[in-house]
Amino acid sequence: MSFQLSILKILAGQPHGRASIEVVKQHLAIYYSSGSEWPARMKRIASRAPQLDIFGQRLIEREAGCWIITEEGRKLLETLEQLDRGAIRSG
Repeated sequence: MSFQLSILKILAGQPHGRASIEVVKQHLAIYYSSGSEWPARMKRIASRAPQLDIFGQRLIEREAGCWIITEEGRKLLETLEQLDRGAIRSG
């Protein structure tokens, strides 16, 4: 699920929450080959949403050649990140 969370995070950082599949793949390659920090962070945050299904839950919409994060996707991502920040502060 951390891979799906990474996709949400990438899309949230793109203009209008939209990116081509190629851009998403490029970002994923960079993040996952740049050391252990990103994968560890995504795994930790994703553990709070074990049933995450970005397409089934309509957190991402598909258009020809691109993906777009939905408002629900943004809300879920923000909620998960807030929970993670709270856990880090109290831990």
